[in-house]
Amino acid sequence: MRPIFWRTLACSLGYLLLAMACLVQWHGASHWEQLDWFAGSYFALRFVGSLHSILSSWGVFHSKVLREEWWALNSDPTGPRWVMLLMALDLTVFLDYGHWRLTPRLIQPEMQIAGAGLYLAITLLQIWTDSYLARFFNPGEAASAPMNHGPYRLVRHPRYAAAIIGKVAMALIFGSLFGWLLVFGWGALLLNKISVEERYLRKVFGSNYEAYARTTAKVIPGIY
Repeated sequence: MRPIFWRTLACSLGYLLLAMACLVQWHGASHWEQLDWFAGSYFALRFVGSLHSILSSWGVFHSKVLREEWWALNSDPTGPRWVMLLMALDLTVFLDYGHWRLTPRLIQPEMQIAGAGLYLAITLLQIWTDSYLARFFNPGEAASAPMNHGPYRLVRHPRYAAAIIGKVAMALIFGSLFGWLLVFGWGALLLNKISVEERYLRKVFGSNYEAYARTTAKVIPGIY
């Protein structure tokens, strides 16, 4: 196995551990009091989604070109920096839930249940999407047409759609004002990434992508 695979796996799991550590009550009688059913559900689903994403992309770790395409480095080389910045800011949501509780009125069990259910649906969409992407990024052959099967029949960017809605679910689960502010931050970043990648895909696939774009929405079926 390539070292970059293990580094990617370690970074992904390490971030989850860091996020969970933000909930620890270091000076309380019960250190894990804030790792309740809602927070636990979120981290469990995120672990499953992250692990599946990394394992399903196993093939791209054998090729630098495929890795750059999978992570969109060829179309948006500065994108990962902004992603890492927003991921760092995401930690404020967990710190708020575990310690600060700046907006306690936003922490409502009904909203948290809705958020957990939404995040479950988004995790399944992510797994479905990554399963199709893994087939598309075949190390042995170059794609001659854009992906238009599975979730890509519904929208052109299902993974980005899942990521944006996932941030809404996160804000509902943790009832944090920081979470809602980050919905707008992540939304702006991912919508910009979509625009950048659209230009790249039109350049790569030409009229095939134009035809696909005319019949398929970007992120919300029938709306946008």
